[in-house]
Amino acid sequence: MRQILRLTGSIEDGEEESGNGAFIGTFKLTDPNYFYEGVETFRLPLGCSAKLWGYTLSGEEFTANMLVSHDGVVWEEVSAWVLKDERGILARSYKGRPEVFLESRTGTEMFKVEWSSVAEDPAGRIVLLVEISDEI
Repeated sequence: MRQILRLTGSIEDGEEESGNGAFIGTFKLTDPNYFYEGVETFRLPLGCSAKLWGYTLSGEEFTANMLVSHDGVVWEEVSAWVLKDERGILARSYKGRPEVFLESRTGTEMFKVEWSSVAEDPAGRIVLLVEISDEI
């Protein structure tokens, strides 16, 4: 099995981070072919892997961080992207075969994407092309 998901999310429902004036939140990712409500964390099925084929950030200046967890409690950053230009676009597609950023060996592995911005009313959007596969 091999499936490409087009996960999209918008900046919303952020909260002020104490001390530095930045606003933070987690993207609610959706794919209209599979789920509409949106999820903040995406758990991989047992035995599957996730590969990032490309991403696009658009809107005002913000930072997006992709985090992975093997137990849903401890998170580690695997990628960080910074959209620096006001009202800009940052996009990248990977040619060839990108590396696996997460493998599910126990069925509890998951990923999420958080955002941060110094704007009081941040506006931005993210699109991720993620391959979920049981072939490594």
